[in-house]
Amino acid sequence: MSPISRPPAIFVPKRSLGQNFLVDQRIIGRVVDACDFASDETVLEIGPGQGALTREILPRVKAVIAVEADRVLAARMEADFARRNITVHHADILKFDLALLPQPVKVFGNIPYNISTPIIVRAIMNRTMFTTLFITVQYEFGLRLVAVPGTKDYSSLSCFVQMFAKPQMLFRISPGAFRPSPKVTSCFMRMDLRRGKPAEEVWSEAYFVRVVRTAFQQRRKNLLNSLGVFASKDRLGLLFEVAGVDPQARAGDLTVAQYARIANGLQEVFSAGEWKGTEELV
Repeated sequence: MSPISRPPAIFVPKRSLGQNFLVDQRIIGRVVDACDFASDETVLEIGPGQGALTREILPRVKAVIAVEADRVLAARMEADFARRNITVHHADILKFDLALLPQPVKVFGNIPYNISTPIIVRAIMNRTMFTTLFITVQYEFGLRLVAVPGTKDYSSLSCFVQMFAKPQMLFRISPGAFRPSPKVTSCFMRMDLRRGKPAEEVWSEAYFVRVVRTAFQQRRKNLLNSLGVFASKDRLGLLFEVAGVDPQARAGDLTVAQYARIANGLQEVFSAGEWKGTEELV
């Protein structure tokens, strides 16, 4: 990245980039302490903003690679942390070239809430490159990540994340800890990525995702109807019996393990399509 002249001291946060900076020093300390960073590790920080969290991380790790979408803030980071163990990239994290990263790395960030899903999906799709995500997200979004079957927050995203990662909600953060203050409560999450095998063995990860998404697209219907696009009701009924699934159950009633058994069974009678991307998981 070419050098950029130092920006003015006063910075006005941009709502379009979801800029809500964590400024409460007590919470900053709690967030950084919750991360098990080691002195020999490299950390990818998403959206370092004005560097409040970066400043606390740097002494604890080997290096930080910071990716900041705001040109002004990227320039400020370059100036404020010159000759420190940090590399700053002015880039959109969803387009950032992951080949620039050493492997594996931990991910850290007070991420923009409007792109939480694509950030998590991209990390999981490239999970051999990462070990753990430590991220701040909207509280209600965090509930979806850790939700269990039979609850209102359980969704296709819950299944996807829990299949390929181990999400934990560590603690909530009130709006007053940020400037400007968001209108929602936040939470700090830890997600350990399943870099080897997923939670359940499946013939095709893409097909598993496709089955889960199809079921949740019509979550008020029973599975015999919502999954009818894959096979006849008679064949589905036999498959559900083998998989130990009630055919009258709905999408939100099944565990990840049950979805895996259904996906494996269905793949015998239906050819899997390609997993096209983030939009299929929302």
